[in-house]
Amino acid sequence: MTFAARTLALWLTPAAWLALPALVLESGPDGLWVGLLLLVAPLLALAAAGERAPTSSSRNELFPVVAFLLVVALILWANLVLAGDVAAWLGWPRWRGIAVAGGAAWLLLAWRGAVRLVPPLLLIAGCGLAVPLAALVYEADIGPLAAWGRVASLPAFRLPASSPWVDPGHELRAGRGPTSLLFEEEHRVTAAGHAQLHIRAIDGARVTENDWDLRPGETVTLRSGDELRWPAGARLRFEVGKLVPGAPPSGIAWADGRRGDSTRRWGLLLTLLGGAIALVDVGARPTRQQMAAAAAALILVFTWGVIWAVYCALGAPDLFLGGVAIERLARPPSLGWPTGAGRFVPLLLPVAALASFLASSVVLRERIGGLDVTGGGEIGHDLGLWSAIIGATALASLWPAEPWMLIVVALGLAASTLAPATLWPLPAERTRWTTVAGLVGFGIFAALAVAGQWTRGVEGWAALPLTFPAVVAAPAAALVLGLARRARRG
Repeated sequence: MTFAARTLALWLTPAAWLALPALVLESGPDGLWVGLLLLVAPLLALAAAGERAPTSSSRNELFPVVAFLLVVALILWANLVLAGDVAAWLGWPRWRGIAVAGGAAWLLLAWRGAVRLVPPLLLIAGCGLAVPLAALVYEADIGPLAAWGRVASLPAFRLPASSPWVDPGHELRAGRGPTSLLFEEEHRVTAAGHAQLHIRAIDGARVTENDWDLRPGETVTLRSGDELRWPAGARLRFEVGKLVPGAPPSGIAWADGRRGDSTRRWGLLLTLLGGAIALVDVGARPTRQQMAAAAAALILVFTWGVIWAVYCALGAPDLFLGGVAIERLARPPSLGWPTGAGRFVPLLLPVAALASFLASSVVLRERIGGLDVTGGGEIGHDLGLWSAIIGATALASLWPAEPWMLIVVALGLAASTLAPATLWPLPAERTRWTTVAGLVGFGIFAALAVAGQWTRGVEGWAALPLTFPAVVAAPAAALVLGLARRARRG
C-alpha cells in the first residue's frame, strides 16, 4: 500500500469528501474555505511529521488505543449514517444501505490481507467520481469556469420539470438548514401521500397558524411570506418553474456567499488540523515524492468537489429544497445525463462512496494495529472487537444524524486526546503523563460539547469553545504535557 493511498483512505472518508460539494452548495465561497481546510490540514500534518523525529509509542500505553477506537467508531458511524441516507434517497429501506456498507466493512476487517485491496478500492472510487463528472460536463456542453459564471448570474433558482418533487412527489427531509420552508411567492403544495402540514402565515401585524391534514392528491396554497413545517417522512409535490423554497435568492447572492464568521473558521481550522495530526501520523518522515503524490490527490478531490457542486447548482437547483442534504449529492436525479448512460452513470457515485468507505475502514484498522499495546498489532485483527464496533454503529445509524458533524466531532476528539502527544511525545518512563493529558483533553472536550447543546443561542467568540471544543481541550492537554516535561527537567 502506497503512502498516498494510506493518507487518502485515512483522511477522505465518504462523509468528508461528499460533504465538500454540499458545503459549497450551501454556503458558496464560504464552503470553499472548508474545502481548502480539508486539503491543507493533512498536508500541514505531514509537514509537521517531517520536521520532527520519528516517534515510537510505548507499548504499555492503553489510553491512545481506547481514544483512537472512539474516534474510529465515530467515523464509522458517520459513514453508516450516510449509507442509510443514500439508500433512503434512492428509494430503498434505510437499513438496507447500512447492512450493505456495514456487512462489507466487517468482511474486510475480518480478513488480515484486506490491506492489499486499498489501492484498487481507491482506484474504483476515483473512477466513480471522474466518470459521472465527465459525463455531466459533456452533457452540459459548458466548461467549469463558464458554468460557475452562469450559476453566479442566475436571477433565481427554480424547480425543474425533472425534479422528483415535481412529479411524482418525493419525501422531504431537512438538510443542513432550518426545518421549515419560507415561500417567496404563491405556491401550491400537493400531498403525494398522507401528510399533516403546519403553516404559519404573516399578514401585516397579524400572525396565524393552521394545521392541514392532507390526503393524497389534496393541495394547499401558500402565499409569499408563509412558512411551512412538515413531519418526518411527508411526501410532497411542488409546482414546476416556481422558486425553490430554501434556495438562495439568486445566483449573485449565492456567489457572494454569507457573511463569514471568523470564529467558526478558526475553530474549524484548529479542529481539522489537530484531527489530521492525530490520524495522519506516519511514524517516519515522508519523502518529497510521497508528499507530492498525496498533495496531488487531495487537490484532485478538492477540484472534483467544487466542480460537482457548480454543475449541481446549474442543473439540479431543487437540491436546495429544505436545505442541502449530503445524500442528494450522491445521485442528483434532476441532472441531465447522456442518452443510454442515464441508468448506470448516476450509480457510480454511490459505488465510489462504498469503495472509499471500505478502504478507509481497512486503513483505520491498520492504524489502530500500530498502537497495539501487545506490540503485535493483534487489536487490529480482533474480530470480536470489530464486530461489536460495527454492530453498535450500525444500530445507531438507524436514526438519522448529520454525517459531516459526526466527522467534525471525531476529528475534534482526536485533536483533544491524541494530537498533543503526537506532536510533543514524552520519554517512555513518563508515559503516564500522556494518559493524564489525554484524559484532561477528553474531559474538557466532553464537557464543552455537552454545554454547547444547551447554549445554542450564544454567538461570537464566546460560542467558539462550545461549537469547537477542541480549541480549548487540545491546548489544555498540551499544557499538561508541557508541565510534565518541565517537571522532569527540574
